[in-house]
Amino acid sequence: MDKIIQYLMCEKGVTEVVAKVLFRTLTKYKDIESEFIYWIDNRSYNAPNAIEIGGYSAKKISEIAPSLDAAGVYNFMVTLRDVPEKAQEYIKNGFPRK
Repeated sequence: MDKIIQYLMCEKGVTEVVAKVLFRTLTKYKDIESEFIYWIDNRSYNAPNAIEIGGYSAKKISEIAPSLDAAGVYNFMVTLRDVPEKAQEYIKNGFPRK
């Protein structure tokens, strides 16, 4: 079983169906996927050559949005790349929770 799916199911307690949906987003970009796997293995956002998107690294996102878990942080990195305007709005509004 893929390491990301295993993490989501075993540690986050999501169902296989939900894990596969999250997996599709988290593996959309190889660099984000690789950095998330680094986090799973090391529990650290200090990956060598950590990526930055729009001036934000995963570490910085985790600091400004402590309510996000690692999967949420890397999901947000995908959002930063795909829809930067929407991501910037979330940041500006302090990551509002529903």
